[in-house]
Amino acid sequence: MMLSSPSVSVIIPTYNCARYIATAVESVLAQELEDQEILVIDDGSTDTTRKTLARFGDRIRYIYQTNSGVSLARNRGLAVASGRYVAFLDSDDAWYPNKIRRQLEALRLNPGAAACYSAFMVSDSTLSPLNVHTAEPQSSALEDLLLRGNWVSTPSTVMCERELFTKIGGFDPELSLCADWDMWLRLAAVTEFVYVDEPLVLYRKHDGNMSANVALLEQDSIRVLEKGFAMPGLNQSLRLRRQAAIARNDMVLAGSYFQAGLYRESIRCASRAVAMDPKQAGRLIEFPLRQLRARHWS
Repeated sequence: MMLSSPSVSVIIPTYNCARYIATAVESVLAQELEDQEILVIDDGSTDTTRKTLARFGDRIRYIYQTNSGVSLARNRGLAVASGRYVAFLDSDDAWYPNKIRRQLEALRLNPGAAACYSAFMVSDSTLSPLNVHTAEPQSSALEDLLLRGNWVSTPSTVMCERELFTKIGGFDPELSLCADWDMWLRLAAVTEFVYVDEPLVLYRKHDGNMSANVALLEQDSIRVLEKGFAMPGLNQSLRLRRQAAIARNDMVLAGSYFQAGLYRESIRCASRAVAMDPKQAGRLIEFPLRQLRARHWS
């Protein structure tokens, strides 16, 4: 039965993910704390998603919309959420049973933070664990997000006070792969993040992951950095590091293109990065090493 005033609203956007969606929902239903509502936003699926979810009955709230993209699907969830906190779960990921409890504890112990993220377990398509991804902060959330990229990584780790989304607005529908990074940047401008250094999420790697589209990643990431460094009230010392941040992002893109076998595009981004920040040249050795690691975990 759906709760009238839950502590946490869980938003699960989905599109043609019938083979994984039930596992995602079951991982929420298995939480050690049951004070949550589950909102599944079906972004125009044409597979058996609706039928797959029917067996959960009133334990979830199923909302169908015409295909509009993941940002608008998440925004639809935010519009109907009623919990004090919102937690996001991608429909091909899953949570460990202690996820909600640990993050609520972390937020209560850190009253200066209204957002929380965690480490996560990278897994294969069957959710067999591969390796733990950690993201220990090095500075403020805002500085880390501008200068280190989307270190929060998957939205499936994030929990945040719902009222903040009213304050800063929803996910940018003009963005796709980096809409979450843009959201974390805007949140970091109004609150600090607290980090839970243990894997609370199973992140599923499979052929359908959106992150495989490097050209779209390039387009989105450049737009996010442009928006981020144009935010009003941004510290001048951060503004002065804009070029270094863009160069770092270009080198990350170069590595992603290299890993995808798109070597001309990799050279283009790497050359641009080194021209802006010669220190980036030292990262070129990472490209073959990343490729070897990817083969090892595949």
